[in-house]
Amino acid sequence: MLNFNEADEQYAGSGSTDFSPMPEGTVVDVLLTIRPGGSGDGGLLKQSQRSDAQYLDCELTVTNGEFARRKFWTNLTVMGGSLDDNGKSKAGNISMRTIRAMLESCYNIEPRDMSEEAKAVRVLSSYGDLNNLIFKTSVGTEEYNEKVNNKLDRIIVPGMPEYKQPLGPDGLIRSPKPSSAPAQATVAATPVAATGTVAEAPSQAPANSSGKPSWA
Repeated sequence: MLNFNEADEQYAGSGSTDFSPMPEGTVVDVLLTIRPGGSGDGGLLKQSQRSDAQYLDCELTVTNGEFARRKFWTNLTVMGGSLDDNGKSKAGNISMRTIRAMLESCYNIEPRDMSEEAKAVRVLSSYGDLNNLIFKTSVGTEEYNEKVNNKLDRIIVPGMPEYKQPLGPDGLIRSPKPSSAPAQATVAATPVAATGTVAEAPSQAPANSSGKPSWA
């Protein structure tokens, strides 16, 4: 016998059954989950059906506040696609700046802080290290198939008026994990938006200890 009487009611955040998108510009703390696609870096990447681009399919879940448990999704292209004059992926460069901002937001690192400790925070062993990262962001809206959805807008980092160190669903802040890789200089700190997408059912990405991302 399967008894669902004790199961929680269908939830859209703080007891609300309103599934409308969060208002444009809303600032929230989100938890990132990579939904692996079987390509690249331990199978974490997805292969574009229209080009040679490979990207991270990311699910973002609001961790607390009025919109707790709301979800939206974004793609972060990390390689391939159109190239700049230096032969580097244009979309990949944007995503690298976005990921840097996510790390700085999560761990309260000033974008201009180039101390050895700050550099170490910006070094990952693989994209799998982004799983369960919690950061602060503003949300935007976009229309897709005649439906308005939320999208990743601007990562909120230390030094911005809206910044306050983000909290997980447990109400705790996150401390940086010790890095086994040497700290290196990284790309310029310019928080930027990534592309939003409609996604499938979430799955948890396995962490991969090999293959350091090229931007680290």
